[in-house]
Amino acid sequence: MTRPDLPLLRGGHGRPLGPSPFASAAPSIVVALVSMLAAGVWVIAGAALPGGRVLAVHLLTLGALTSLIVTFSEHFTRTLTRAPGDRHVAWPTVTTLSILLLLVGLATRFLPVLAFGATATLLVVAAALSRLRRLRRRAIGARFLWVVRSYEHAHGLFLLAGVLGTVLGLGLVTGPWFASVRLAHLHANILGWGGLTLLATLVFFGPTMVRTRIEPGADRLAARLLPVTASALVAAVGLLAATGLDGPWGFITRITAAGALSVVATTATAVLLPVIRAVRGTAPSGPRPAVLGTCLWFTVVLWADVAVVTAGAWRLLDALGIAALLGVLGQAVLATLTYLAPMLLGRSTTARTVIREGLDRGATTRTLVANLGVFLATVGATRALPDLPLLGLGLSLAAAALVAGLVRTLLTLRPTG
Repeated sequence: MTRPDLPLLRGGHGRPLGPSPFASAAPSIVVALVSMLAAGVWVIAGAALPGGRVLAVHLLTLGALTSLIVTFSEHFTRTLTRAPGDRHVAWPTVTTLSILLLLVGLATRFLPVLAFGATATLLVVAAALSRLRRLRRRAIGARFLWVVRSYEHAHGLFLLAGVLGTVLGLGLVTGPWFASVRLAHLHANILGWGGLTLLATLVFFGPTMVRTRIEPGADRLAARLLPVTASALVAAVGLLAATGLDGPWGFITRITAAGALSVVATTATAVLLPVIRAVRGTAPSGPRPAVLGTCLWFTVVLWADVAVVTAGAWRLLDALGIAALLGVLGQAVLATLTYLAPMLLGRSTTARTVIREGLDRGATTRTLVANLGVFLATVGATRALPDLPLLGLGLSLAAAALVAGLVRTLLTLRPTG
């Protein structure tokens, strides 16, 4: 039995459609995919390439994550506030160039380029924050304005993370203060910039990706709790930066920071539970297992972080970082791209159906393999001396699942006959 010709590449099949509502996000998605591929190359190469694995992490957090967050935060804000138009076409280019300069500065350790790239990136995000705030203030009676406020809080945390990261990159702090400022930078970046944005988006967009409705009351709960989450996270970042203090003050600030992070974990878990219940009850689909995996890993990472900070077990930060970057943020990106692919690539109703059905096939298996890889890599990184074979196996499985998803997409789009 042969597969029919795909209407995406042949005209006259199904009702023709106009441009996708996400068409303006296409350049940022391409940048994110290239950055994720480059991050994989840098992880495999280790110290053999400039910047080593530090650059690999920033390729993921800046090249992929930041590009997508800046783009989709504004896209969803314009949708939720019913604001006409889109951001200027030059902004994706400006964003990409500023991030590229920053990455080049990190790779070469050439401080003028690093400082200029960091400043440019901070200005781009500050400008994005200004646009979000302006759009929210112009909106009247919109139901999901709390989402936009959460995006604003996340942008503010990125600016804080950027300042801390610049201080680290320029070598302005040393000794125990370097470790404490780095810890604060990681939390502001991963849990603030990435985590808070993801948390707000999952509430209203997570059910949409799996073709169901938001659970009644979930939005009102999130509207009450997410401002608390953001405030507790800001407090935790400040306290973590102060853990470099000598004597008992360092211990006191660390325990207080753990208390603030427990507030973050409690409120975030309460926000995620309605999403998990809504997604779990849906029919199998391509994004469904990845959305569920994102929510579950998110909960685990938040509470594990509380335990790590409470105990001061800093050697476990690498394992926690793998779980956060791959299990939470990376998997969320995969779920989003799986959902968007039919709308970005399909040019007719039938085309989108064919692409969606193709991506649905094998999605659960691919996601299970990816999550097994994340689990093995996390376990391998928890050892006092990292278990390199186990770590490598886990990263290989996660990468293989991602590549299989991309191949599945390409095969879905390939015409036959």
